Amino acid sequence: MKKLIFAIITLGFLFGLTWIVSDFMHGKMIDYAFFVGLVITIIIRFFTSSGSGYASNSINLSTQTQTGMKITGENASPFTVTQKSFSLLVSFTFTIVSLLITLAYYWKEF
Repeated sequence: MKKLIFAIITLGFLFGLTWIVSDFMHGKMIDYAFFVGLVITIIIRFFTSSGSGYASNSINLSTQTQTGMKITGENASPFTVTQKSFSLLVSFTFTIVSLLITLAYYWKEF
């Protein structure tokens, strides 16, 4: 039930933001849906990352050398679906679907 609520909120936010951007730019929603979805997907991915990248590893190694204590952390699977990553999945799906609809809409222009 929580995942359904997160999906509805995420889709509502994506459609609302797309409508606001298209109204502000005086264009069609289809023109901006892919780009809004892409930006929101990148933002959600940035804020829901597990923190096991190069920067985190270098900070952990620096801390270990200074204190002599080993830092351990959880290694979560990248395929574990939580509420935050479910919003990422919904946003990513919105982006892919909007890309396909945009390509179908403008197919004759290519």
